[in-house]
Amino acid sequence: MNKRLEVSDLLFLMIIFEIGTSVLFCLGIEAKQDCWLSILIAMLISLPIIFMYVSSFEKSQKNLSQLLEFVYGKYIGKTLSLIYALYFLYIASRNVRDYVELSVNTIYSRTPTYIFSSFMLILVMYYILFDICVLARVAKILLPLILAIMAFQTTMIMMGDNFSFLRLLPILENGIVPAIKAAIPLIVTFPFGELIVFTTVFNKVKQKEKLKKIILITTVFTGLLLSFNNIIIISSLGADEASREKFPLYQVIRLINLGNLKNLDTLYVFIMIIGVFFKISVFTYGGLTMIKNALELKSYKYLLFPVLSMIFAASSIIADSYQTHILIGLKFTPFYIHIPLQIILPMITFLFLNIKEKKKL
Repeated sequence: MNKRLEVSDLLFLMIIFEIGTSVLFCLGIEAKQDCWLSILIAMLISLPIIFMYVSSFEKSQKNLSQLLEFVYGKYIGKTLSLIYALYFLYIASRNVRDYVELSVNTIYSRTPTYIFSSFMLILVMYYILFDICVLARVAKILLPLILAIMAFQTTMIMMGDNFSFLRLLPILENGIVPAIKAAIPLIVTFPFGELIVFTTVFNKVKQKEKLKKIILITTVFTGLLLSFNNIIIISSLGADEASREKFPLYQVIRLINLGNLKNLDTLYVFIMIIGVFFKISVFTYGGLTMIKNALELKSYKYLLFPVLSMIFAASSIIADSYQTHILIGLKFTPFYIHIPLQIILPMITFLFLNIKEKKKL
């Protein structure tokens, strides 16, 4: 459990984590054809928040659970650690539900849902058993493949008769306000704010002085990638149709019909499975680490089965339908869960940390 994480491994892991399930949707579609701009706005707003995570670590040289105990004391700190553990595991269960719904509602409509969630969580258990460093090395292998597939499918989409950049016009038809509203808080907190889970990993990195550079590269790269992804979706479907589709990228890929190049659903499936796998794995690792530190355990291995069983059960009961699941994710989770735990509490912690540092001087 004392393995060290290479900076390059962390970069690949963070990028593949940020891509996750985000690329499958048209984030910020409330801004219609300006949704690509909402991504860029959210990216810029997110940068100081994410830099704050790194600055807190740099000042304290402590992971999230250690930092909370250092700032708030043992009992409050441990309580907050357990709250963050539940938060990370809740988001992991939401990602499991996303994976199940994406699978059942697109390609594998006749397969029982528990087959998908069981398969995914067994895979997650296997890799988490060997620590986050192994997962990061796997990300280093798979990310270039994912980016190559995305580049291929984008090329095929742009060659289709249905593709037109004119669907992006008029830009800012109703001004900048709709684009900002679409960005805040939804896109700021998903996917950018979710990088808070990596505060459980920073202490494992060898070259800690490069963390801010890695964070900057990750945020800007994924922001540009997701913005371009929105451009492709809108240029293929149009804003109105994209807003009606549950899984717009899937519908875009189905439009590919270039001679023998058609029915490329396997591209969608591959990106979906890999993206969800890394998202669930990192959040599960974060939750396990917070529990281990709060309870002062030597290892989280004995927690793996009960925690993953909890995620399995929670993914089924968090919503009675996909519509409810999405509604909770869009209306409730960003305001009442993400903002307090991604922004408000980290800001208070950062403020108290600076006060403690000044008192020492």
